[in-house]
Amino acid sequence: MKPRKSTAILGATWVATFVLYLFVKPDQPAATEITQVVNTLPAVVNTEQAGQ
Repeated sequence: MKPRKSTAILGATWVATFVLYLFVKPDQPAATEITQVVNTLPAVVNTEQAGQ
């Protein structure tokens, strides 16, 4: 089964765009960076010490 010319062109364009993206995409920031949002509480709060 032979693909139509337009289908082959669209497929080649998609592959070329993906390859270009792999070469020029920006570097990802390190996943170890921790940012704290203002006015937030941790998920677990020790209420026993809070009453002292």
